[in-house]
Amino acid sequence: MNPQSEPVILTPHDLPLHCSGPTGQPWNGHPRVFLPIESNSSIECPYCGTVYQLDGEIKGHH
Repeated sequence: MNPQSEPVILTPHDLPLHCSGPTGQPWNGHPRVFLPIESNSSIECPYCGTVYQLDGEIKGHH
């Protein structure tokens, strides 16, 4: 299930990355899950299929 066709674009400033469901409303989403994204890569949420793409280099540890 992929709720959207375009990935959600993030920058290192947006980290740490977490997903609570495609609507962002806790009452009807899924549990908040933190996703381990790497520099200039993408990751798919295992619960809802939302794809996140990180544009940029991660400095330090997140």
